[in-house]
Amino acid sequence: MIESKTMKKELTNIKAILFDMGNVLIFFDAKRSSKAFSEAVGVPEDKIWKTFFVSDLERAYTRGEISSEDFFRKVSGHFPQKIDFATFAKLWNDIFTENREMRDLLKKLKKHYPLYLISNTNDLHFEYVRAQYEILHHFTKCFPSHVVGHRKPDRAMFEHVLLEIKLKPDETIFIDDISEFVESAKNLGIHGIQFTSRQALENDLRRLGIQF
Repeated sequence: MIESKTMKKELTNIKAILFDMGNVLIFFDAKRSSKAFSEAVGVPEDKIWKTFFVSDLERAYTRGEISSEDFFRKVSGHFPQKIDFATFAKLWNDIFTENREMRDLLKKLKKHYPLYLISNTNDLHFEYVRAQYEILHHFTKCFPSHVVGHRKPDRAMFEHVLLEIKLKPDETIFIDDISEFVESAKNLGIHGIQFTSRQALENDLRRLGIQF
């Protein structure tokens, strides 16, 4: 009985819920973009992918170390066929679809808890998603990596968010589809949930005493 009361007290201490964006709230398929770039600029898709989708350059862009225009100029140097910035932005952003199942869950949760977004993203992607989808309007504040200057799973990313929202790690829950990022949050003392589906997420949240 004592253990049960202690556990209940601990689990009802949650004061905020932190969400990842990609493949939790918004699905994305970066391969679609790399294929489109390959066709547009005459470069093999695997080279496009390695050059700026999984590269030091892309990581610098998502940490906000270079601007969208600088990123465009640097990657364009690898293109035998040149494209303008507007075309580049369109191809770069054409990867998203909304996870509509999450809409009403966010509406229910925000009645009881402030919601915060933590995302590894970049200026072009984030501004596109914010303009195209209403789902980000449910959040009290967003912490995109290009603004914060850190990326998950870096401990500094989570420390920055906790400092900004003025909460202790065990007063928050972090939800992400990538296990490495969830483990990084848990190592800091944050309650972590790996996202697989809305139903599984709801079950996990209930186990943590979350109200809907």
